[in-house]
Amino acid sequence: MYNLLQKEFYNQNKDGVETMPENYKLYQNFPQTFYKVTRIAFDLPKVSNVRIVIYDVFGRDLNVLIDNELNPGSYEVKWNASNLSAGIYYYKLYADDFVDSKKIFLLKN
Repeated sequence: MYNLLQKEFYNQNKDGVETMPENYKLYQNFPQTFYKVTRIAFDLPKVSNVRIVIYDVFGRDLNVLIDNELNPGSYEVKWNASNLSAGIYYYKLYADDFVDSKKIFLLKN
């Protein structure tokens, strides 16, 4: 199960008024370099079939964080990678026809 948080009015226009997202967007995870848990945020402008997948450097899918239909809005999902070894990983957002990916750095003590 994933830990998904919806922030219904995440964006602000130039007048500071909160609005729904106008475009699909995948944000860099925070913190980008992490030890156990990181957060991945994304925006959906319309109802979309959303899938977020974690990949290793060889392109093997390791974890599906979300595979569900979501309403428009801004979301954040937590990824716990404490069971993986240190290294570089990638996450990819699939939302209808939109696809984007980012790189993650996992550190271990």
